[in-house]
Amino acid sequence: MSIEPMHHLAQTFTEKVAYWYFRLNGFLQIENFVVHPERRGSQRTDADLLGVRFRHRAEFTFDHQTPMKDDSRLCFSPRLDDIVIVEVKTNQPCTLNGPWTDPDRQNVQRVVAAIGCLPRASISEAAKCITRTVLPYSGEPGSGWSPWVEMKVQS
Repeated sequence: MSIEPMHHLAQTFTEKVAYWYFRLNGFLQIENFVVHPERRGSQRTDADLLGVRFRHRAEFTFDHQTPMKDDSRLCFSPRLDDIVIVEVKTNQPCTLNGPWTDPDRQNVQRVVAAIGCLPRASISEAAKCITRTVLPYSGEPGSGWSPWVEMKVQS
């Protein structure tokens, strides 16, 4: 077996681990979320997982005296629903490719619009907040990223 198929198996396994981690922490997910181009052609980019977790989420509420506990390291917002755009890496530091980091491509805006969590007038500001707080992440705690981005949105 060549190196390439082994890498693909490792990536697939890593993506499944990420999927189940977020699932067991209450996220409803779409795997391999593709950001489509305006016209025919190859995709603009993709996210390995796109997920949403509602703030009132409680699993096993009717089966046990206490619901299943979620991982406290995820720092859920107590006031807002949580959305994750997940890029999975295998055996390398967390890095994002050009389609995510280039603000002129507007891929973050396209994902936020596709999710439908904000009115159109708030999408550009949200994308700026996401880019400013998430993209500088170097893998070290306190390296310029925030566990969540909160925005006040006029409905």
